[in-house]
Amino acid sequence: MKKLNDTFKEFIVGKKAKLTIYILGVLWISVIMQLAVNTFLRPNHNILDAFINTNPEVSSFELEVAADYGKGYLSEADRRELILYIASEIGLQVNDDVVTNRKGNDCEVYIEKKNKNAETLIKLVSVELENSNGIAEINHYILARLTIYENMDSLLGYRDLIKDIFKNLNAKNIQTNMQVNGNYKGKLTLDEMNEIANGMVTNLQGKIAYANRQDDLYTIYAYSGLLDEYVNSIGNKINIHIAIHYDEETDSTKILLGTPVISGGY
Repeated sequence: MKKLNDTFKEFIVGKKAKLTIYILGVLWISVIMQLAVNTFLRPNHNILDAFINTNPEVSSFELEVAADYGKGYLSEADRRELILYIASEIGLQVNDDVVTNRKGNDCEVYIEKKNKNAETLIKLVSVELENSNGIAEINHYILARLTIYENMDSLLGYRDLIKDIFKNLNAKNIQTNMQVNGNYKGKLTLDEMNEIANGMVTNLQGKIAYANRQDDLYTIYAYSGLLDEYVNSIGNKINIHIAIHYDEETDSTKILLGTPVISGGY
């Protein structure tokens, strides 16, 4: 009888273990399925889509990627080779037109190319700074800036490409800044400005942190979890920056949308 009881207990324990494993398996499958649904059904929002959905006339799309390239000595040949390498990797056709400017121990080396469709700048900046021990060191920073006037969808691909190039160069603290510029004919009313700005923030699922809704200086700062990078400003995370102003010379209302912030003046 004792052996029968032990066998029965083992059967019950085994059943409970299998049931527990089954329940855990079902739970994990549910979690995985939910993650998959969130991944595939989550809207693929970006600032270009958010901008275009408000129906302005888009004039340009700007991208800037900057990174820390470390410290130490770089020869003139090293600097030129680095600039030409980055240009080659992004498919920029250049004729070895590398410019070097020096001011004391500080130096900048760059290539700049302009045509009717785009403007490209690739730059290495070397600056002498004192470290924590008061010893002067040369710090290097690399920057790539693109302004595209046509085929703007390609800029998101360029962003990822340049970030990968910088990573392959072992650059640190890679930061990106994107900005869309456009305009509406004539002068918009304050209600129209609000509708456009609110539409952009809503499309990016953002939350407004600060707003100055005035005709002469219309500015909004917001934060969205859909956008990767952000800056800390006015006590909040910021990665959506909208500015709207009227240009009397062209009789048009300028619309700017940047992430994390608008890089140029407005």
